[in-house]
Amino acid sequence: MRIAQLNNSTMAKFAYVILALCVVQGSLAMVRRDAPAAPAEETNFFKNFMDFGVKIQSAIDETRQNVLKSLGFQSNEEVFQTIQRNTNQYVERLRSVQGVIDEEVKKHSDIFEPLVKDLNAKLAQTTATLSEQNPELVQKAKEYQEQVQTNVQALVAEAQKTIEKLKQDTSAPNEELQKALKQLYDSTFETFTKTASELNTKQ
Repeated sequence: MRIAQLNNSTMAKFAYVILALCVVQGSLAMVRRDAPAAPAEETNFFKNFMDFGVKIQSAIDETRQNVLKSLGFQSNEEVFQTIQRNTNQYVERLRSVQGVIDEEVKKHSDIFEPLVKDLNAKLAQTTATLSEQNPELVQKAKEYQEQVQTNVQALVAEAQKTIEKLKQDTSAPNEELQKALKQLYDSTFETFTKTASELNTKQ
């Protein structure tokens, strides 16, 4: 009788241990299933930027083609004014982007300074260059558009490098910086799309 009781007690403990192991294993399985969710979201975020780069290049190409077409219907001055008006608006949006980046650098200088140093320099250079009034280009809309395009492509390339740095440094609290980069991409795409559209309607 005592042996039976002992066996029953042992079996109860054994069953408890098995139950506990099942619970732990189930929890670990849930963690393993849930864990990839964050990297997937992050991957999607960075992939969106990569895809957007292709869209920007397409918008740039369309704008270049529409500039050439428009010059057959409008004067250089008219085409130049369309490009300049949209470019000036773009410059203001770039300054807004740089303001956000500067604020984030102030909050987390040890983290963001090395990540955005080159991008900040390129932003400053681009806004300065696109703000310049070059008399020689005023009568040459095609050349002016090429200058804008070259500077913007260099800026977008630098932004892409920064995104790659952010992708590698997962410890950076980069939500606001990501928003600023998205604004940069959105502004670039919208500027070229708008310019291409306005030139196309005047043909």
